[in-house]
Amino acid sequence: MNKLDRVTIVGVGLIGGSLGLALKEKKIAKKIIGVGRRKESLKIAQERREVDEITTDLTSGVKDADLVVIATPLELTVETFRKILPHLKKGCVVTDVGSVKGPILESITSPFFIGGHPLAGSEKRGPQAARADLFRGATVVLTPVEKTDEKALALVKSMWQDLGAKVLHLDWEIHDRLVAFTSHLPHILAASLTNLIGELAQEEERVLSLMGEGFRDTTRIAAGPPSMWKEISFANREEISKAIKRFKEILSEMEEVLFREEGDKLLHKFEKAKETRDKL
Repeated sequence: MNKLDRVTIVGVGLIGGSLGLALKEKKIAKKIIGVGRRKESLKIAQERREVDEITTDLTSGVKDADLVVIATPLELTVETFRKILPHLKKGCVVTDVGSVKGPILESITSPFFIGGHPLAGSEKRGPQAARADLFRGATVVLTPVEKTDEKALALVKSMWQDLGAKVLHLDWEIHDRLVAFTSHLPHILAASLTNLIGELAQEEERVLSLMGEGFRDTTRIAAGPPSMWKEISFANREEISKAIKRFKEILSEMEEVLFREEGDKLLHKFEKAKETRDKL
């Protein structure tokens, strides 16, 4: 893609900071502006060269930008867009990184807004956790709508591809339904399992000595930011509820097989799971 004169990243946490580093590494932007509410985080991002300039003022931060990436917490995406809209130059493209698209795209109808979701991250947070290779090999979902400007879509797609990501176009409804299973449900399961062990530890502390790598691998994502996951879960609650229902059915089937001592069926379930996991 052609080099952009000015890119503004609103929210310089893990995703925003990593994007800044990646854009710099690939020399995609001549200047990157970091906008945020916390001066501490902005200073860290600037010191780590994730952005060139920093400001807490949205208006000045987006002035003359060719591209604005909203990397704020999910619940602030729409509000942020509405605040910056009057101050964007003509033709400026705006995209986001939110993991739930419905509430955003039902509120934002601009043809120059491209819904985006990079499926990359970590249980760590903040600009201090940012890294330039975060999106390399990752899938980034873009959710264009009927009114989407084709040139704006091409610009955002090209940016992510230049950063090494695989770009997938999906209707936002399909996106939200599928990530409920692949992202949101796993977090709820990890949190629930962790809480279960926490409760059990109050009865029998020695259980904490019996947790191996399997438990740690399974529950790693439970260490993610609680406030962020609260907002994600509420924003996609209908699809997550459907996913939980499906999972309960599968868990009940497993319980039934165990109760009936149906060894062949149990083996089949484990073999089927291994076959599917090996393909991932």
